Amino acid sequence: MKKLLKNYVKWCKFLGRRSNTWLPPINQQAQQYKLLYTGLYLLIWGEASNLRFMPECLCYIFHHMAYELHGLLSGAISLNTGERVVPVYGGSTDSFLNNVVTPLYKVISEEAQKNSGASDHSKWRNYDDLNEYFWSYDCFKIGWPMRPENDFFWTKWLGKTNFVEIHSFGMIFRSFSRMWTFFILAFQAMIIMAWHDLKSLHQLFDARIFHDVMSIFITSAGLRLIQEILAIAFTWRARYTISMYQILRHVLSILIAAMWVITLPVYFVKSGRLDTCSPKQERGTFGKYIETSNSQVCKIISWWKQVNLILPFHPVLLSYILSSQSYIIVQPQTFVGRGMQECQVSRLKYTIFWLILLLSKFSFSYHFEIKPLMEPTKQIMKISVSKYGWHEFFPKVKTNVGVILAIWAPIVLVYFMDTQIWYSIFCTIFGGIYGIFHHLGEIHTMGMLRSRFQSLPSAFNVCLTPASSKRKQKGKVVGLLQNKLLKVPKDEKGCVAKFALVWNQIISSFRSEDLINNREMDLMTMPPSSDFSSGSVGWPVFLLGNKQVHRLLFLLTAKESAMEIPRNLEARRRISFFANSLFMDMPAPPKVRNMLSFSVLTPYFMEEVNFSEDELLSTQDGTSSIIFYMQKIYPGKCSDWDHHHADETMNEEVRKWASFRGQTLSRTVRGMMYYRKALKLQAFLDMADDKGKQEINSPLSLSAHLDALADIKFTYIISCQMFRAHNSSGDPHAQDILDLMREYPSLRVAYIEETEEIKSDIPHKVYYSVLAKAVNNFLQEIYRIKLPGPPNIGEGKPENQNHAIIFTRGDALQTIDMNQDNYMEEALKMRNVLQEFLRLPRQNPPTILGLREHIFTGSVSSLAGFMSYQETSFVTIGQRLLANPLNDIFSMLSTSRVRFHYGHPDIFDRVFHLTRGGISKASRTINLSEDVFAGFNSTLRQGFVTYHEYMQVGKGRDVGLNQISKFEAKVANGNAEQTLSRDIYRLGQCFDFFRMLSCYFTTIGFYFNNLITVFGVYVFLYGKLYLVLSGLETALLDKAGTANIKSLETALASQSFIQLGLLTGLPMVMEVALEKGFRIAMSDFILMQLQLASVFFTFSLGTKSHYYGRTILHGGAKYRPTGRKFVVFHASFTENYRLYSRSHFLKGFELLLLLIIYNTYKPANETDVTHALVMYSIWFMTGSWLFAPFLFNPSGFAWRKIVEDWIDWKKWMRKEGGIGAQQDKSWESWWNDEQAHLKHTSLCSRIVEILLSLRFFIYQYGLVYHLKISSEDKNIVVYILSWIVIFAIFLLVKAVNVGHQRLSVRHHLWFRLFKAFLFLGMLSIVFVLFVICKLSIMDLILCFLAFVPTGWGILLISLAIRAKIEDYRIWDFAQALAQAYDYGMGFLLFVPIAALAWMPVISSIQTRVLFNQAFNRQLQIQPILAGRNKRR
Repeated sequence: MKKLLKNYVKWCKFLGRRSNTWLPPINQQAQQYKLLYTGLYLLIWGEASNLRFMPECLCYIFHHMAYELHGLLSGAISLNTGERVVPVYGGSTDSFLNNVVTPLYKVISEEAQKNSGASDHSKWRNYDDLNEYFWSYDCFKIGWPMRPENDFFWTKWLGKTNFVEIHSFGMIFRSFSRMWTFFILAFQAMIIMAWHDLKSLHQLFDARIFHDVMSIFITSAGLRLIQEILAIAFTWRARYTISMYQILRHVLSILIAAMWVITLPVYFVKSGRLDTCSPKQERGTFGKYIETSNSQVCKIISWWKQVNLILPFHPVLLSYILSSQSYIIVQPQTFVGRGMQECQVSRLKYTIFWLILLLSKFSFSYHFEIKPLMEPTKQIMKISVSKYGWHEFFPKVKTNVGVILAIWAPIVLVYFMDTQIWYSIFCTIFGGIYGIFHHLGEIHTMGMLRSRFQSLPSAFNVCLTPASSKRKQKGKVVGLLQNKLLKVPKDEKGCVAKFALVWNQIISSFRSEDLINNREMDLMTMPPSSDFSSGSVGWPVFLLGNKQVHRLLFLLTAKESAMEIPRNLEARRRISFFANSLFMDMPAPPKVRNMLSFSVLTPYFMEEVNFSEDELLSTQDGTSSIIFYMQKIYPGKCSDWDHHHADETMNEEVRKWASFRGQTLSRTVRGMMYYRKALKLQAFLDMADDKGKQEINSPLSLSAHLDALADIKFTYIISCQMFRAHNSSGDPHAQDILDLMREYPSLRVAYIEETEEIKSDIPHKVYYSVLAKAVNNFLQEIYRIKLPGPPNIGEGKPENQNHAIIFTRGDALQTIDMNQDNYMEEALKMRNVLQEFLRLPRQNPPTILGLREHIFTGSVSSLAGFMSYQETSFVTIGQRLLANPLNDIFSMLSTSRVRFHYGHPDIFDRVFHLTRGGISKASRTINLSEDVFAGFNSTLRQGFVTYHEYMQVGKGRDVGLNQISKFEAKVANGNAEQTLSRDIYRLGQCFDFFRMLSCYFTTIGFYFNNLITVFGVYVFLYGKLYLVLSGLETALLDKAGTANIKSLETALASQSFIQLGLLTGLPMVMEVALEKGFRIAMSDFILMQLQLASVFFTFSLGTKSHYYGRTILHGGAKYRPTGRKFVVFHASFTENYRLYSRSHFLKGFELLLLLIIYNTYKPANETDVTHALVMYSIWFMTGSWLFAPFLFNPSGFAWRKIVEDWIDWKKWMRKEGGIGAQQDKSWESWWNDEQAHLKHTSLCSRIVEILLSLRFFIYQYGLVYHLKISSEDKNIVVYILSWIVIFAIFLLVKAVNVGHQRLSVRHHLWFRLFKAFLFLGMLSIVFVLFVICKLSIMDLILCFLAFVPTGWGILLISLAIRAKIEDYRIWDFAQALAQAYDYGMGFLLFVPIAALAWMPVISSIQTRVLFNQAFNRQLQIQPILAGRNKRR
């Protein structure tokens, strides 16, 4: 009861209410009361439906019902009625559902209907808003019984609660304001130090320098004022629901910040004047400076420093502020985010980590970025430029501000971005050292396994068998040293026999999964002893491969070396990892009957359960079938393959064989059911230890006993909401699920049933959550719970989990996606993992246990391998540092405890989370990445997450470029929504400073720094464009010799660290080196580069930055289904263009245009190597964004496919849209869908979009003054004349468009004559300009380069103001202009692809790059791509 009601007790304390869980003084009665209170809460929670996402709402309901329960038990008299307390809602069967749950459910449903998925978050209340209403005293105004007229139930808009999610980049500054303030002030201080050319830190205390450094506090005051303004602006929509005290805090905060903004500059200027007027001999030292009247400003600044800067670093004071109930404290009064402070030892560890990292970062920034740029800056400020390359609007400006901005802007962006690089470096170093101390990868080859195989039984006995009475648990340090340093304790009697039994079960599972053949199984099996106590056992034959051969049978029959056993790489990896994990630190397991019980929950919608016969044999676009593909990828894995296909049919065994190699539900179910098999095996061994087998008389009773024990400890539920509908309609997915239930009788399926009931002669839809099982091949219902309405109000996956979570049991809950897998040898460690919840009895236990993931799709293609390595760098070595290891002697290598919930092998403390909102959040759009919010919520509610690497779970990833891009777009969308969320804001505000840094750089900071990387490239190129077109770069080179500024190139070279995938590459190399050896790690890394990994990561950088930036600015985040099939099929050009036109192709052409213009006009002496490398990286980015989809597209350079794609693309471009037209069939439909996010964006976002579009007008303004026809005239008239030419071109296009609409059908001849007349007229005008005005061919090229970006800029502006012009004819012209641009971009992409397709060797090289691993395994890829399948 204490754990179950802990959140309720905290809620009562927060609101200043007394808990209604009164207990009598008699202990026996108290136990009965506790049982009743526990049952009451669980009954409320079980019937709460969608209200389970609102834990404090449940506390409110429980508060009143607990009062009624106590009144019933004690016979108390109600203070309101003067009568005995009776339940307010009682009498009928569905009273609680109809009178309590349903009214609250309707409020949630009505609010959710206001959100179409693209609407502004500030216009509707999500789950969090409604739940946080119960954080205030106003919630008791709802009353009990609840008053329908209360404001909470009003359908009119009341405003958000406590927080408003705003689409703005200002949310990043607001959430992590301390970090941004710190970096900005440090940057300012380093600039001041570099300006004064400090030689040592001692000079910092010089009076003049110290005075200038003090200006950072003025900047701090300004930043604080900006923060307070943003706080008011972003909470404006919640003004009706926030308390008067919160309003007062905002007002006082902004008044105080404004006062400092005024006071500090005044005193600073005054102190500067006094210092200037004083004699030189009196201001030479720091001491004399203090003695002057400047001490006033020093005192103010010192006080400001103590309050504003030291406060976030002071743990005790910060802890008091965050947990204080006082209204005097200027902190938001929120129920969550309290008590998150770490102990002093943990804080010291990650503080040291970050201090070392920041010291390295600032040293590099100062010496290689800021200081070398200072002297050129001083020179540029002194130079006076009189001759410009265009019409200069501010020719009298003497300091060359534009040049300084163009030079410093990229430096500033890199300064704020490169901390991510330093974090990656330090993460690699510390994570690698940590892995070494924890014995990761000590056994990673079969040779290592053979050399240590004889020690495995003892290690197995220590790690995976419960401690017997003769083997007491040793002290932690002693046990750790013995297990880690000595590796193996003394052997015990019988441990070898137990190990043999378990080992043989593992080998048997390998055979059942078809990883090994029968012969390999015989060679790897250990002949067991019939008596566990004897300890005698035979070793497996495969150990004798490098020794004297003692077995005559093996000597006579073996045709291959035993060193090659097993031949399957996956079998080798799994068996090596299992053996290595036995030497890692894990808690000792209890007996099965004493272990924590747990459930596994898998949400399912419409994914594949098993591959159907039609699907396996069908072809796509003339390519091969899936079954033919598998036959080539997995040759020899099915011994009787030809027998199965003798009659051209597909039997059930082959369907399963194929399905178990895909990302299917059947593979997931098979893997998860290993838990039950492992528990039965371990229970049998426990009984053998206890001599329990003598108490059971027959094998039948033994089996029944083991089944019962396994069913008590383990439950597996598939949450398939649509199962009933699929079953009724005869959907084959439902039949496949029924087959799984028959194969695994303990498997349960939860689904939604929709029925109709007649009430008052009116039919009403009624919804139920149902749990069912298979009995005697029939579906049998177990439980049925009535719902208040349709459960899918928010995001689909968390709602699917929520409806089924009531059927889970036990202390722990593991969430598993349906593209995951499990293994028999890993299931044996589940007892150990669950003990992590109980490992530290004197400390708060972890609330989520993170587990390691292995990507089993890494060998399908090169792209799949890249994704696997990318997962390695994040899921393993990255999360190793995010989680807080246990307090052993090696934990000093850990950093901050900021790991959240990133995937679905994690194990939840079920009781903790069912009372705190569940295992995910479900508000539509904002909780798109629903799983990570479970970690946020757990951390904010004083839980924490650990990560354990001794157990792994398999996981599938997308294997084709289009699949991967959709997945990364979805993740980027989700991270953008996280940026706007209240969870990230509260974490950024409530964490201590260094823990906040870890949180930022491992969540939204990673994506924001990707965006800064791309934005920095644009800023650099547009700065260069400004310098060369204005003529300033040439002038500065002539007068100051500022070519090739080293610090600028050095800073920009760092962005290639992220661009080329090195940010992922470093951790990957370290992790692979740990687990496979340094040689393999380096060879894999080099091979990845040869397989164009840098092209892939550069392309991925564009995907992340595009969707992250667009979602923050405009919204429009949505779930993007990727499909989880094997992808070796060719993607059409139309599909690639739809997916990448706006995210990559358009940006690639823009970069190409910038590079062409810059290289045309750049000074001839810019030949520095560093500069060339920087420009090369940008050229590389441009090429990757334009052509990566075709490089990684199977048969992307096959001539036949190119011709088919060209015909299909032209058809797609010409097809008109309209109602019912899909975007894959019509350009018009796709174009409208692509711009849909602009329909619902805010006014501020539209303004930002327009301002960003203005960059395209720079080309025209700069290039028209470089035309020969302009005769070097710099008058503004030249620019005005260029606009006249543009409008004339637009009118010409408009005339052709109108003529096409009116004449092309009925007067086709007249339309052709009209076009001929326009064409001849244009030729005549150009000819006259050639003859009279000396127009050149180069001028025509420059006009094209100038006018094309201008037209695109006009089109972007028209899209931003679409709502204002959509009803006018000009919109038709804008649409026609957009189609013309897409025609042009598509043609420019097609030309080089078609040219390369003419060379057959290119297609062969591409195939080798994409499927290099398959070639290394001597597999047949060409027949798959060509589709030469004899069974078609």
